[in-house]
Amino acid sequence: MTGQMVRFTSIGNDCEGYLATPASGHGPGIIVLQEWWGLVDHIKKICDRFAEAGFVALAPDLYHGESTTHPDNAGRLMMALNIERTESDLRGAVNFLLEHEATTSSKVGTVGFCMGGQLSLMLRARMKM
Repeated sequence: MTGQMVRFTSIGNDCEGYLATPASGHGPGIIVLQEWWGLVDHIKKICDRFAEAGFVALAPDLYHGESTTHPDNAGRLMMALNIERTESDLRGAVNFLLEHEATTSSKVGTVGFCMGGQLSLMLRARMKM
């Protein structure tokens, strides 16, 4: 993997995420939203692939350090997700990416997998992106 973990501020909280930037050093921004497993290597590799394609990709850690490979645990983590905190974290991720020196776009895209797909739709609807 070529990216790195970064910290950013959400409303009233700190959050971490995995940031991958293109070799050119700049590009349009995209938020990559995790599956119910958490911020696992698979999601980080997707960020790296977006960076290879010229995007500045950020995957926020919506479980704040927790992840799993067991479906029962994944279900527990997903069901425990505080949607207000998650929305705050996602807004913070968007703001971080828009303010990042490598981001050239005035808007960011989102892509999500499984649970992340639902969160992508929620973010788009609530932020009117």
